[in-house]
Amino acid sequence: MPKEPSKFAVKYGYRAVVPLAIILIFAFYLLVEYLVTGMNNNFVLAFSIVFFLIAILLFVGFTITISNRITKKYFHTETVVGQTGRVLKGVPANQIGTVVVMSEDWSFICDTDTYDNELVTVIGIQEDTATLRIKKIS
Repeated sequence: MPKEPSKFAVKYGYRAVVPLAIILIFAFYLLVEYLVTGMNNNFVLAFSIVFFLIAILLFVGFTITISNRITKKYFHTETVVGQTGRVLKGVPANQIGTVVVMSEDWSFICDTDTYDNELVTVIGIQEDTATLRIKKIS
């Protein structure tokens, strides 16, 4: 059974989440190293702060480019509306879940409860994001 992806990963994609996670883990490691050693090594503290700032800047950059510019500029509704997909993890009605459509993972919202591996059809797209509106195939 596939693991349920986080809402953050569904919205921004794994290509954005993984580098951010790695940078944040490294920054946290540097901060812990600075605090645990008790040494007054300001170089390690400065690097930790720099990596935290880099992670924040990347997050803001991913939010702007992925959610706004790329989605609005290159995404066309006609491409996926009417396509059939398979639900990865079932969710209650009006909750955000994940569906595979055209060999890509998409977030979706459905008016009814959905279940694992259920076949669905794309009926529309949310205006502000690339979240699909789906309905079950009878």
